[in-house]
Amino acid sequence: MRKNIVAGLACMLLALPACNGGSGDTDNAPSTSDNTTTEAATGDTPTTTETGGIVCEPAPVGGVGGVMSEFGAPCTTDDECVTILGEGGVCLTNILEIYDLPCGYCSKLCELPPQTAYVPDDAICGEGVTCIGADMYFEGCVVECQDNSDCPREGYECRIMPTIGQPMDPKFCLMKDEFMR
Repeated sequence: MRKNIVAGLACMLLALPACNGGSGDTDNAPSTSDNTTTEAATGDTPTTTETGGIVCEPAPVGGVGGVMSEFGAPCTTDDECVTILGEGGVCLTNILEIYDLPCGYCSKLCELPPQTAYVPDDAICGEGVTCIGADMYFEGCVVECQDNSDCPREGYECRIMPTIGQPMDPKFCLMKDEFMR
């Protein structure tokens, strides 16, 4: 029973492949129910996207500031995140199909040891970057923050991980509770 509760909590928190039928594919496509895309006049590259009432702009050159300039940068495709983060960059749009990530979230997928919620300076993520999540459900790279000023993107705040975070855990720029489905 405890294992099912932990698995359910992890699924609610982290949009894991194991939670959506076990196909192994992450669903990185934006939800079409709340998103609208405006096409650029000169091509097929979206100029803005609306996610849950937030108007999304492409990541500005030089990043968005705070600790979200690279990990946590806005995105619509994995290719955008590869450009920002290098090999392994992915654009996450939801976590465990429970939390939406407004305007996308550049990250890399990492691997946690069993029964571990975070590993600072993870080898896959890099120095100064933490692998967070729930082992075998979802693990992603993020940068720690101190307060909300570190998280300048609309829809995000500096917080411990929802559902599985403990009071003394580090904080990260993560989506606000209002983006829970």
